[in-house]
Amino acid sequence: MAIDPNAPTLERRHLRRRCVQCGLAADAISSNNKELCPRCGCNLSARPPRSYAEMEGLFDLPPDAVVVDARIRARADAASARWLLVVAAVGLAAIATLAATMMMVGTRG
Repeated sequence: MAIDPNAPTLERRHLRRRCVQCGLAADAISSNNKELCPRCGCNLSARPPRSYAEMEGLFDLPPDAVVVDARIRARADAASARWLLVVAAVGLAAIATLAATMMMVGTRG
């Protein structure tokens, strides 16, 4: 994201990407070493520099595919667990009904 040089100072500060561990401006990180922060040694490939606005969600960003995928999987797992519980409850009710019927038939004969 390019920062407008004519933007107010506060807006530029909110949009400037920084190391998430030490706060070093991404502009200060050399182009030949994009994997480690020169100040704190933070792994920039695992935790890329982000702006304050990005971290706080102050403007809409495209959703992170990993986060979306994790949410979809969590919802699918929860739905599967609910259906498994429903099927187990129906099966238990069927077995209980069958057992009660067998006991009633057995007492009559």
